[in-house]
Amino acid sequence: MKHYLRLSSVILLFLASCATPYKTLQQAPVQQSIYGYQPEFDRVLYRCIVDGRFIFKKFHLSGVLFFKQLENGTKRAIFQNEMGIAFFDLEWDKDGNFKVRQMMEQLDKEAVKKTLRKDLEMLLMMGMDKSSEILLGQDRGNSRLHRLNREEGYVYYTVEDDRLVKIENANNKKIIITVSLGGKATPQSMPDSVLFDHHKANFTISLTKIERNVNE
Repeated sequence: MKHYLRLSSVILLFLASCATPYKTLQQAPVQQSIYGYQPEFDRVLYRCIVDGRFIFKKFHLSGVLFFKQLENGTKRAIFQNEMGIAFFDLEWDKDGNFKVRQMMEQLDKEAVKKTLRKDLEMLLMMGMDKSSEILLGQDRGNSRLHRLNREEGYVYYTVEDDRLVKIENANNKKIIITVSLGGKATPQSMPDSVLFDHHKANFTISLTKIERNVNE
């Protein structure tokens, strides 16, 4: 009996440790939608570094990630190395439909394309069920936590002092991806820095805005 109780306690502690930290927060009325913080841009340029480990092998990519929005509402994300060779070129039309325009052969895998799409859609606030938005927590001071449903799991947006500072992707058990944002000049501007931390896949994507004439 004592052995059973100890085992039950261990299982309960394990389940509690796997649960998202927001599981116990209460829902509150949404007075200001998170989509008021959706980035607006014409062209934005970032220095991009990808670091990770697969089993015992480390990998590293570096280059320039270029976001642009065309007059017809289409958005593009293009990642090139220093020689101008494209790692990938991704596109979303004005209705949010996704297409891979180009992908380096070594990266042309469904898991990679799915991960890149999810990462960038969370940053650009696309690909989620807008009608599912809820506000969690009623007494968080100057901090607000918004949750939206994705096809797989949830996306949490944390707003502090009228600035979007963090994005998280989670399932019912744990947080899978944490995106830290820094240096947003206005609520709708693209951040000066972005760090995607993939906890399960064990890799990071770091973006640092390049202040230059991106119309060149």
